[in-house]
Amino acid sequence: MEQKSIMNYRLVFVVLVIAILAPTVIAETIYVDSDAGDDGNPGSREEPVRTIARAAAIVNDNNEPGPTTIKLAPGAYCVTQTVLFENSREYTKDKPFVIEATVLPDENNWTPAMMPVVLSTVKGEGPNTEKHAIALKIEVNHATVRGIKFLGNPRPRTWSYSIFRAGKELNDLVVTQCMFVGDEQALPYNCPICANGQGLVVDHCVFYKCGIPAIFWNAEGGVSKANAMRYCIVDGADISAVWTCQTTEDFEFHHNIVTRGQYFWMRAPNNRKTYNIHDCIVTDNRYSSGYGTSAEISGQTGTDVTFKEKNVIKEGTIKLEKALVIPEALSIVRPRGYLHVVPGTLGSELGAGLFKKATKTKEQAKENSKH
Repeated sequence: MEQKSIMNYRLVFVVLVIAILAPTVIAETIYVDSDAGDDGNPGSREEPVRTIARAAAIVNDNNEPGPTTIKLAPGAYCVTQTVLFENSREYTKDKPFVIEATVLPDENNWTPAMMPVVLSTVKGEGPNTEKHAIALKIEVNHATVRGIKFLGNPRPRTWSYSIFRAGKELNDLVVTQCMFVGDEQALPYNCPICANGQGLVVDHCVFYKCGIPAIFWNAEGGVSKANAMRYCIVDGADISAVWTCQTTEDFEFHHNIVTRGQYFWMRAPNNRKTYNIHDCIVTDNRYSSGYGTSAEISGQTGTDVTFKEKNVIKEGTIKLEKALVIPEALSIVRPRGYLHVVPGTLGSELGAGLFKKATKTKEQAKENSKH
């Protein structure tokens, strides 16, 4: 009996030693509130910081393994200098880096007014003809940006990027349930999303009057895999709805609406890959496919470029819900479906837009009907 007790004590001792030596997973959550926050605060729910830049400084100074979540309260966030997220910690699928709104579009009480709004006034860098200004530069693996509205940069002669990733060796950047809204005069919007590396996924986003909504750029080794653009609405792209460079043919492009733009698809001059497009509406665009570089657009592609298409509608007019004027309130109200397809009109059954819950419900119903 005494020997058994000794063995039990030894077992408990071993377990305690393992527990002490094992790496601790600390869930890092930083709250940001542009109205009630203060950058002298620790960033807790009760004491949020005020700016995204301060949240980035807290993240970059922490070497714990994570995961990390930055939560933005409704409000306006003016980014005056590029906010860089970069550190040596190893984010993974299970321990990701996330920037998201405190209230997401699929929640019952959500309205467009609850989206945190990011406005960039970052000064452009580079020569006068090619100045570029980056709002959020995300140089970590396994990152997600969710539920935020981004506006363009009012600085003249400046290419503005809201979400940018330069590292060609990086992997897994998801931009989902975000809205990107531009204006030709006040807030010209050049390129909301541009990323090197692998695994850029643009999902359930809305792009309104943007130059190039998403550029799937280059990767280490000369090939970029696991990229996707799905369930998105692109209205009025001044240059092209999508731009692929070293993107491989595993690129997912489906359940998107692309309308009233210049080019539907732009690619690097040496890119003759055949991409699959299915369950999309591509209508009222001036050109279908073109070649281009950062310096110039070469023009339309020829017979050497083709797409594999299935269930792609190319005729008809897309109608989007706009803001409503309420005379008795003397105000403008943005309905829940702001900049989404008007119910009952062309494209309304496609599931494109910010709302994932409705899409999942339709997919489940479709799957159930097979059995």
